[in-house]
Amino acid sequence: MNQESECRPITGKLNQKAALRITNLCKTFGKKSVLKSLNFEVPKGGITGFLGPNGAGKSTTIKIIAGLVAPTSGTVEIQGVLMNGTSSAVFQKLGIMFEAPAFYNYLTARQNYALLTRLQQNKVVDIDHILKIVGLSGSADIKVGEFSQGMRQRLGIGQALLVQPEFLILDEPTNALDPLGRKEIKNLIQHLAQTEKMTIFISSHLLSEIEQICTHAVIIHEGKILAADAIDALREHGVQTLEDYFLKLIEKENQC
Repeated sequence: MNQESECRPITGKLNQKAALRITNLCKTFGKKSVLKSLNFEVPKGGITGFLGPNGAGKSTTIKIIAGLVAPTSGTVEIQGVLMNGTSSAVFQKLGIMFEAPAFYNYLTARQNYALLTRLQQNKVVDIDHILKIVGLSGSADIKVGEFSQGMRQRLGIGQALLVQPEFLILDEPTNALDPLGRKEIKNLIQHLAQTEKMTIFISSHLLSEIEQICTHAVIIHEGKILAADAIDALREHGVQTLEDYFLKLIEKENQC
């Protein structure tokens, strides 16, 4: 049996009209290789899950996409534009929420948003509309220090919406939430994709939960992409859930 063919990740072709294209992306910190030649695309429209356990490289990838960390090698394209020092205009259409977003606890939700919108140029932002989208209209004038974790996460998603993005990236938005809080966030993400017509890229280590709302998935483990395809296509590999599929891929990796 050919060992190389057995160890090759099961990977499908995504929509050629990509909102995000990652090519040969590598990142090392000292002697540690965190990202190992990542290649994947996020198609325009729908919800793509960036799924894998903690420490797999999800947050590092997102920080590179956001321009906060420089890659060791490889490229990032957003909406067909190669990201470099002169591509800042692309970020006007890109909203990002990092895990555990920070706010001024002594200010209200409305005041936090008002402060953030001052940093934007040539954009009129309807703060009340965004508060309504994330379900915080009734809490707009309450100090953020009094918010529950679920409310803070929704406030964080709203913060990413202040730039009026076409492409939204969410890093572990359901982390540390109770079941009700996770359900609220998932409903909000589906609303943004279906009603607000945003392309959404969501990282999570909760494979079995996030797959419920995703149209596509990219599975990463130890800095390597194991699979990338439409959810329905991934389910055709003889498994019931993405978590089962992930375990199947890990078993195959360990045999290499």
